[in-house]
Amino acid sequence: MDQALYLPPITPFTSSQIEDSVYNEIIAIIANGSAFNTSCTQCIAATEIMHFAAITQPVSTVVDVLIRLCNTIKFSIYASTCEQEFSGIGDIGPYYAQLFAKMSFATQDMQAWCWYQGVCDLPAVVEIDEGQYFTPKPASANVVPSPSGETINVLHLSDWHLDPRYDIGSEADCSQYLCCRVQSTNTKKHTTSMNATVPASRFGYLYCDSPADLALSAFDTMAQFFNKSDVSFTIFTGDIVSHDNDDQLSRAYIEYEETVTYQTFKAQMGAIPIYPTLGNHDSLPEAFNTPNTFNPNSSLQSNILSWNYDLLSSLWQESGWINASTAQYASNHYGAYAVDTVSGLRIISINSDFWYVDNVFNYANFTNPDPSGVLSFLASELMVAEAAGLRVWIICHVLSGYDGTNGLPNPTALLYSIVRRFSPTTIAAVFFGHTHEDQLQLFYDYNPSSLKNGTQIRNTTDVNYNAPLTVGFIGPSITPLTGNNAGYQLYQVDAKTFEIMNTQTYIANVSESLTWSTPVWQFEYDMRTEYNVNGTWPATSPLNATFFNDLTYSMLTNQTIVEQYNLLETKSSVVTKNCSTKACAEQKVCYIRSGSAALGLACPQDSGPF
Repeated sequence: MDQALYLPPITPFTSSQIEDSVYNEIIAIIANGSAFNTSCTQCIAATEIMHFAAITQPVSTVVDVLIRLCNTIKFSIYASTCEQEFSGIGDIGPYYAQLFAKMSFATQDMQAWCWYQGVCDLPAVVEIDEGQYFTPKPASANVVPSPSGETINVLHLSDWHLDPRYDIGSEADCSQYLCCRVQSTNTKKHTTSMNATVPASRFGYLYCDSPADLALSAFDTMAQFFNKSDVSFTIFTGDIVSHDNDDQLSRAYIEYEETVTYQTFKAQMGAIPIYPTLGNHDSLPEAFNTPNTFNPNSSLQSNILSWNYDLLSSLWQESGWINASTAQYASNHYGAYAVDTVSGLRIISINSDFWYVDNVFNYANFTNPDPSGVLSFLASELMVAEAAGLRVWIICHVLSGYDGTNGLPNPTALLYSIVRRFSPTTIAAVFFGHTHEDQLQLFYDYNPSSLKNGTQIRNTTDVNYNAPLTVGFIGPSITPLTGNNAGYQLYQVDAKTFEIMNTQTYIANVSESLTWSTPVWQFEYDMRTEYNVNGTWPATSPLNATFFNDLTYSMLTNQTIVEQYNLLETKSSVVTKNCSTKACAEQKVCYIRSGSAALGLACPQDSGPF
């Protein structure tokens, strides 16, 4: 038998040569305008090369390529140098290496990633195969429970954003991010902390995170408005850490902020339970959360961010808000948990970073609406609650819809389907934070045409806006940052149905903080009084989806209501932007009616301040 002939082996490349090759190929793609003639195609091709580099080369090689590309192409970065951004104090290079390794053309990851970079169109929202997550909706799930006539009080806190680095007297009206810091300056007015245009008050300002005196005063002044001992429980919809860029944060800083905050909450509220959820700033790097399946040994419910889930769940258990088994589940599942209150309400807390646009790991397996399993957990808990006849609140941080810029289309489409399936019989309300605004978001039923014939595959954008089901309450923030005042809300909740009967909002007008000797909190508005426009809503009926859907129709014909809603969004801030046009009113209404990212992105985006 003849001996087979083989070509001589190619001389193996060294690590340095491989790095040079990857770098040079990407530079060539960008330079070759004939083969890759749009920024989108260039980005997709470059991302594909980074994918193959990440699955074949050490993390260090991928990081080095990122640094070289950053220095050549001049990436927009937070750190002072590309080296610090990707391998130094920022150290996000290894995370990107992990992301690139998990990406695939098959799930539209490259296009989605390049949309996030601002150069490609967003891939179309997928249809949802609801049969993978829950059973079809029975007629009994459309029955609205009757109010009991009795109420309990519930406190809603959100977006605490305590700033341990807040510097009294520094420039509060600064040109860069973050103000009220020792290094803050106003470049237009040539001011520093030595001659500040607006010296940072010890009680906070419009463009700064919460100093301790402002944050603590929210609790200290509650007795002026209600008896804290009458509060049955509190929900906290996330975000503890200050708005620093990742190169200014550390694990020790995150752990310090989270520990101090929850110890403070416990000290202030005593025996009153607090049910928290994770915000996008409650992780490091900010917003990064990876599915447990990223771990090569997926039987180990663990990933690179387990240290944070372990810490938070232990703090919640130590405070007596959840038990040991619930804490163990939360530590293994991104901080998600379900708990029954003494009032009989089930609260399901889920980590909304798995639909947040800034969690870069959401751009791997992009067409899968639930790679983490957190929405499957939500659906399974709701199935159990439905069978037991329990009412449920869902708490999370990042809103699923509104203007559509915070959530990603596919997971928020699945969330919408889940909320629709279990409303109004099981789900009483959904609660968010994140925007620092006081806002509303509605979930509706679908049109019959939304289902493909003979299947459970759903077009989640085919919505029946004449069939409101559930309200999403977006809670105001304690932090004033982004030009708002500080605020929180107190709900009167039906003791049986757990629907919202009324809400009072309390604020601190931080534009006046330089005149205070102590923080001044005040009553801002009563929701039933403010939005019962024609005075026709029965006093015994909850402020439910029908009530707020009626409000949106009133907003389309009464500009005064729109302008008041617009002002109340910012907690009556003195720098609230104008919304006095019909176009702005239509935009606001569209946002309120949009419970998913795809619906929100279909709204007019340039007609108003938000």
